[in-house]
Amino acid sequence: MEIRAEAVNNAAYSGTKNKQPKEVFELKKKIGLWRGVSILAGIMVGSGIFLSPVGVLAGTNGSVGISLVLWVVCGLFSGLAALCYAELGTTVVESGGDFAYFNAAYGGPVAFAFSSAYLFVMYPTGNAAKAVALGTYIATPFYNGDCAPPTTAIKFAGAAAVLVVTFVNYFSVRNAARVQVVFTIAKFVGLAAIIIGGITRLADGDPVANSNFVNAFDPKALAGLTATQIGLAFYQGLFSYDGWANLNRVTEEVKDVGKTLPRCIMIAITGVTAFYVLVNIAYFSVLTPENILSSKAVAVTFGYRVFGSFGWIMPLAVCLSIFGSLNGSCLAGGRIAFAAARREHLPQIFSMIHVEHITPGPSLLIHNLLVLIMLIPGDFDTLLNSMSFATWIFYGLGAVGVLVLRKTRPDLPRPYKVPVVIPVIVAIFTVYLTIAPLIENPDISYLYGGIFILCSPIFYFLFVYKKLRLPGMDHFTIFLQKFLDVSPTDWEDKLAINASDKSE
Repeated sequence: MEIRAEAVNNAAYSGTKNKQPKEVFELKKKIGLWRGVSILAGIMVGSGIFLSPVGVLAGTNGSVGISLVLWVVCGLFSGLAALCYAELGTTVVESGGDFAYFNAAYGGPVAFAFSSAYLFVMYPTGNAAKAVALGTYIATPFYNGDCAPPTTAIKFAGAAAVLVVTFVNYFSVRNAARVQVVFTIAKFVGLAAIIIGGITRLADGDPVANSNFVNAFDPKALAGLTATQIGLAFYQGLFSYDGWANLNRVTEEVKDVGKTLPRCIMIAITGVTAFYVLVNIAYFSVLTPENILSSKAVAVTFGYRVFGSFGWIMPLAVCLSIFGSLNGSCLAGGRIAFAAARREHLPQIFSMIHVEHITPGPSLLIHNLLVLIMLIPGDFDTLLNSMSFATWIFYGLGAVGVLVLRKTRPDLPRPYKVPVVIPVIVAIFTVYLTIAPLIENPDISYLYGGIFILCSPIFYFLFVYKKLRLPGMDHFTIFLQKFLDVSPTDWEDKLAINASDKSE
């Protein structure tokens, strides 16, 4: 997939009407502490906290106490995994997150497996699942009574949201970050409304609340609970926390990354965990386990039970929350193909940025085009399972990568170092997370990501190692450069430079 640099650069300058850049042409550092926190929290708080409580409760046999413990453990585990990524992100300061870390720790084949799985499986399925959930909430008010909206209306509404998010991120990183801040504030206001409404009912001595918390660890609910069943419940809970690794994917655009990245991670995960636990306590203060298990959207059921005629606030809060999560995923996730293409793991067009907007336009377009394609056949549960299975395989590799880089690249600066025991715990737990669901429910949706990963060495050998180039690819790249007005960045492989300096 190599493209002749001379032809590409000439085309880039012709697309900018012979305007020579006066400074280094690269992604700019526009993300500070609170924008970073809003990106992480905004991505993490999406559809999960409004939908996943049903799955978590079902996975614990309706046990109120165990489900609350599970929400806490999911937050703690996400925090431990995020601390591993804090070290990786401050050691390998390169956009692309996991791709850059795998390339440094394991080499090209593993990095290629991640970038291809992320581009074709993890990003499109995860964001298509969010778009389906968002489309459901947008379309439902237009259909009265028990008449459910048709899937076509749901998917069109979700597709419209994906297009809006793509438009915002394509034209401005700064505006995308501003949108993220606004929607993050809005979604936490919605969560605060749930918490206040639920705690008020709890303080008033609601009989449902008393029954739920007095019998939180009812032996009947605990009977027959298996480790593999809890593993499936973990998938639901961890889906609500997923997104903590996204700031690592834009580290080249983060100010003072050595300090900002770890602080953003700690603030975001601590805050989100506290909100999630309080929201679930609020749910159990108003709804019985049977109410929750029979609900398609527990936040909406809660809203109409507590706020009466003002219950429409909850569907609105869900829509704002999911849209903010889509925007944050687009902002961070679009950098994966960008970083992979810079190392010639993908066509070079994806390594280019817009000469005016300074955004990775081609990468954003291909990522979200695949989201739209995934919307055509997919349903929420299948999309979620496909994403989660592949995602946790690579999170485990990321945790092990911390130890590998300490052994193989001790020369790299490490502004932040995680205790050694943490990546070990994360790696062991991710093995459990990938095996348990296959034992309990060996669905083909889990294998979709795994099969794709196993096939990636073939494509790596052909297109990266052997540098096989499709006929006419050079001309097509030049055409896209002119059409999209994009150009390669001024970029140096700092890892290679450091290694070269050490050998001398």
